[in-house]
Amino acid sequence: MPKESPVSTETHNQSDQHGRSDLHWYMGGVSAYFFSGGVQTVLFPWLLVFVLHESAALTGVAQMFAMLPMLILGLFGGATADRKELRRYLMRLQLAAGLAPIALAALYIAGYLSYEVLIGYAIVLAALGAFTMPARDSLLNRVANSSLGGNIQQAVSMATGAQFMSQVVGLLIGGLATVVGAVPLMAAQSASLIVAAVTTMRLPKAPPTVRHAPHEDRPSQLSQIREGIDIVWQNQDLRSVILMMFFAGILYIGVFMVLFPILIRDVYGGDSFEIAFINICFFGGIGVSSMVQTRLRPIKRQGRAIMLAMCSGSIMMVFVHFHPPLWAVYTLALCWGLSSGVSMSQSRAIVQIAAVDSHRARVLSVFQLGMMGGGPIGAFGAGFVIEALGPLDAVLVPSSCMVVLWLLIFFLTNMWKIEAGTGQAAKTA
Repeated sequence: MPKESPVSTETHNQSDQHGRSDLHWYMGGVSAYFFSGGVQTVLFPWLLVFVLHESAALTGVAQMFAMLPMLILGLFGGATADRKELRRYLMRLQLAAGLAPIALAALYIAGYLSYEVLIGYAIVLAALGAFTMPARDSLLNRVANSSLGGNIQQAVSMATGAQFMSQVVGLLIGGLATVVGAVPLMAAQSASLIVAAVTTMRLPKAPPTVRHAPHEDRPSQLSQIREGIDIVWQNQDLRSVILMMFFAGILYIGVFMVLFPILIRDVYGGDSFEIAFINICFFGGIGVSSMVQTRLRPIKRQGRAIMLAMCSGSIMMVFVHFHPPLWAVYTLALCWGLSSGVSMSQSRAIVQIAAVDSHRARVLSVFQLGMMGGGPIGAFGAGFVIEALGPLDAVLVPSSCMVVLWLLIFFLTNMWKIEAGTGQAAKTA
């Protein structure tokens, strides 16, 4: 049997080292970016509820506007990312996002903070995020191929874990809003976004997989978006997953973005620390769950795992209805987060594996739209439901609706039967 030459062995080792380095830089960028998101998760509702003293209805409207750009621009973000050199493109988006907290801090110091200013700030940050997310998700596949031997499920679980564990750190820092004030937190947001941009630049170049000759007519963005939607709709597995995540977003995101800040203020008499800690429990649960999945064998019955995990949210909300002590609410949020880590990691892995390189960012943007697109609807409705029923009774509305949704998904789609490695291959339109 011929021996492997020292030159080829050395080349292989160098390739492995570069691959591991790429993975570290990518995860560092994810962590820095979502640290800022963790601070934002506490700071934005704290400014609304405790500084501006807005009602539940207006808080819901503000949270709706904060998520609306993903609904409107997410598909354009995917179509744009498929045509860009991803490293430089992502770096520029993160640098631009880093300017937004500085601008808000200047307005805050000058005494111009208002409901309208806060909504405008949230829209700008979310609009940049709508272009950032599909670019980062598309880049993950290239990093996984160079550093993890193409193990997409492990890469997704690692990225999800890094995302939510760094969010937990951001939530901890955001919880200090009452103590340190808003401006230092805005500065921390800006600094972390700049760090995310710097780490992204350490990755190798990621040119588009499909190039057009100078004389060749490029398809319009709308036609490219339509291709991405067609791919998802024609793939039974992708269609089932994204429909499930969209309707779950309507029912669940409003609870976290609107109901919990109002619940903390009006029922438990808490402040920024309590808002931060309930988010820490939830997002920390997602992070721990995702990291544990990287240590286990890949889940085979992915669809079944997602559907069972979705049940837990309804159960947790029913318990909240009975006005448990605050420590029990934290525990319920942690359990909910642990199960959500399964549904988020597995649904994203299904999409990452099914999407082809040439259309990956577009397919991922449809998935992101499915996950977050229901959020504005849920946030808008949650505020008015809370005002009509009160926060403790309002939690029963999404939990009851989830039971109906779960049964419809079970009987009308193939979600329960989706397994790893047996999904349909995504086809270009």
